[in-house]
Amino acid sequence: MKIRQIFEKLKETQSSNISSVENLYLFSRWSLIALLLFSSGIIFTLYPLLHQIVWLWYIPLAILIGYRLYTAYLFQSTPALYSKKKWYRQFVILAYLTGFLFSSIGFVYIHFIDANYHIFILAVIIGVSSGATLSLFPDIRINIHYISILTIPLIITLVFITNTPQNTILAVFLLLYYFTQIALIYILHVKNKESQTLKSSQSFLHNFIQNAPIGILMYNKDMIVIDKNRELDTVFHHGEDNIIGLSLDLLPDKSFVPTLKKALEEGIGFYTGSYQSLYQSNLYLEIKAYSYHDNATNRVTGIAIIENKTKEHHALKQLEYMANHDILTGLLNRRGFKTYMDLVILDPKHETHYSILFYLDLNQFKSINDSLGHAVGDQVLVSVARRLQQKLDKQAIISRLGGDEFNILIPHVTVDKKVALVKSQEHANTIQSVFLNPCIIEDMTLHVKTSIGIVLLEPGEKDKEELIRHADLTMYKAKNAANHTSYYDPGLDKMQKETFTLQQHLVNAATNRDLKLFFQPVVEMKNEKILSAEVLLRWQHPEKGLLGPERFIPLAIKAGLLSKITWWLVENVCRQITQWKREGIWRLNYIAININSAQLIENDFVKLLVATLKKYNIHTQEIMLEITERSLIDNFANTQSIINKLKSHGIKCAIDDFGTGYSSLSYLKKLSLDTLKIDREFIRNIEEGNKEYKLLSTILNIGRLFNYHLVIEGVEHQRQKELLLALDEKLNYQGYLFSKPLCADEFTQKHMLA
Repeated sequence: MKIRQIFEKLKETQSSNISSVENLYLFSRWSLIALLLFSSGIIFTLYPLLHQIVWLWYIPLAILIGYRLYTAYLFQSTPALYSKKKWYRQFVILAYLTGFLFSSIGFVYIHFIDANYHIFILAVIIGVSSGATLSLFPDIRINIHYISILTIPLIITLVFITNTPQNTILAVFLLLYYFTQIALIYILHVKNKESQTLKSSQSFLHNFIQNAPIGILMYNKDMIVIDKNRELDTVFHHGEDNIIGLSLDLLPDKSFVPTLKKALEEGIGFYTGSYQSLYQSNLYLEIKAYSYHDNATNRVTGIAIIENKTKEHHALKQLEYMANHDILTGLLNRRGFKTYMDLVILDPKHETHYSILFYLDLNQFKSINDSLGHAVGDQVLVSVARRLQQKLDKQAIISRLGGDEFNILIPHVTVDKKVALVKSQEHANTIQSVFLNPCIIEDMTLHVKTSIGIVLLEPGEKDKEELIRHADLTMYKAKNAANHTSYYDPGLDKMQKETFTLQQHLVNAATNRDLKLFFQPVVEMKNEKILSAEVLLRWQHPEKGLLGPERFIPLAIKAGLLSKITWWLVENVCRQITQWKREGIWRLNYIAININSAQLIENDFVKLLVATLKKYNIHTQEIMLEITERSLIDNFANTQSIINKLKSHGIKCAIDDFGTGYSSLSYLKKLSLDTLKIDREFIRNIEEGNKEYKLLSTILNIGRLFNYHLVIEGVEHQRQKELLLALDEKLNYQGYLFSKPLCADEFTQKHMLA
């Protein structure tokens, strides 16, 4: 059992001890010379018995030993010739080869000599292995392998090949010797490790006090300093003459002395705080004190570990300031503002007084960043912050929550709610006056406005997170208010919660088959021949009924569901086309699918779309993608290359809702899509005035100039159609005049089977 344990522990030491390579080469030099002399003596003894055959053993061995001496010399003279790993590997291979050659005396040449010389062979193997134990001492793995190579082949030969009573005894003896050597090597290895560890510990303990990177102070029960290290002079700003032998009770600042006394009495003590040194330096120290009881002398000694945390203390204060303040403007940040709100809420005056919270957002600030750069935007924010600080009284606490959003809190204004409302309006007017004059940034005149959400903090109100959220909601409401100022209304909360609930239901809408496809035909203006259809997505909500995309697509974008819904739409349109083809009633040129530009620039969009069409055996020309003008231009740099890829696969694209976005002629030329869909706004009042009619005529001329197919959206009345026919008989249109959007079954019955 003990032998097994030894081998299990040996197994733990099997990793190559590359760090011992220097010692291996150093020890091997003299041992190799001794080995060469020893092998020469073996030749002298065995030559009369083996004659010339013994040279077959000696010559390779002598060459090998000579080469090993040469490598040892190379290692000593040019150690950088190879990496340590390579030096180590080379040593191992050569050592094992040497062991194998010596071992061959036992399992090869033993057959050619008289049995009386078998003991001599045994002695040779034992002698070589004993010498190897010392020369290979630095690496236990090589040591054990080397002895195993020397002895095990001879043991096997003595037992199984030259099986005589004498050789069996020799084999048993050699086997006992082998295990004894293994145990000895292991014991020496362990003892060596323990010795090295002990020496290392003693050296560490000896040098620790003087070389420790922290101050160490030793004192006796009378509080007299008996020893210290050099670092303590740096920590305390004291010289050696000032503190060795000094009574700590005599220090001008004895802030930490009670902690040291406590350590003598209770065994441990801690102190963190300020300290003024003998040279009037204001320090911040962290002290851990312990007591040591010497049983031999019954003497108690105190040991204090002292760290100068002055820099860290100041740095932490600076970090705390930075953690609570906005780096750009110097105002409180979100964290700092919430901390201040805690103080306001915990103030006893909060139980009876109203406070006022303002939430500001700069209107159109994103366009300043996008068009003029963030550096200009940052200067605008700094200018706004300074103006607010100058206009508002010191009672007002101003913070920048991030981006272009600011909070202002006026604490404990009054106990009267009516007065609080009057005061809130006065402060709102003051805040709005900050934005009357433009910001002059780098010789540019920038007119900046704000939207303000106002919340009255009721006396005793505790939930600051809800208060800030209410102010945020109110600010968004203020964006659409006449004066861009709005007060909190509990109805906003209800609306927000309804929107959130709707968003949660939307997650499972596709899985629950609540999304529905509706188709609206696109027809020729002149003869009302059906050419194609636009697929429109609807959501059959279990409680709110049938919802249009304007209700749920913005929610899908916010929730990150747009991609999932879009690919559901594409898959189901392909299934419907496949069904119509299978039934032999497909007669449309294409189906138009609305795609958001954010979806268009997704990774591998074109590849996935083409793969989906191929999966359902849909020709690429049977699908058209409709993309709104504004979303196209917002992502122009990215969408242009994607559209070109789609065109290369034969997939047509259309500009949807044309005229509601930028309507830039240069964009029309660069995009060069297939179809232009004129927004319904341009024909809504076409019957009422000549101006609208001319405007529409101009837009149509622009479309023809760039060779677009023209589709008019939203045709609802016969008079509209007549006016459009007068402009161009080749126009196509869609609208309620011909057909409202229909579900797949109704569309099939009315327009595919008719």
